[in-house]
Amino acid sequence: MFIWENKKYPFDIMDADTMAVFGEAEQELWDSLSSYEEEHAKNGRIDAEGVKAECRIIDAFFENVFGEGKAEEMFCAKYNLAERTKAVKKLYNLRKSQMEEHNSRIKALSSLVSKGDA
Repeated sequence: MFIWENKKYPFDIMDADTMAVFGEAEQELWDSLSSYEEEHAKNGRIDAEGVKAECRIIDAFFENVFGEGKAEEMFCAKYNLAERTKAVKKLYNLRKSQMEEHNSRIKALSSLVSKGDA
């Protein structure tokens, strides 16, 4: 479960549908951000219009992952890039912890199975 601003959004990276949706949304996010910055960032910096554009790109990512209308629900400010990058980081940390938990369960299960073979 992804929790942002005291609201809960279903997210389980070990669910095949979630994994597929996240993978596609993630690819689109980074491709879009890279493409935008390559074309518009001067000396590695963006202006106010760039902040708006990148907010819209990140909003599209969250809409793809959680559903239509969710980005507007999630973010207080219409164009706050810091708020959005914090949410992206939090979601990536959640994905990482869910995968680590899964790997730990598999390792423990494997240990139980191999002890049964002895």
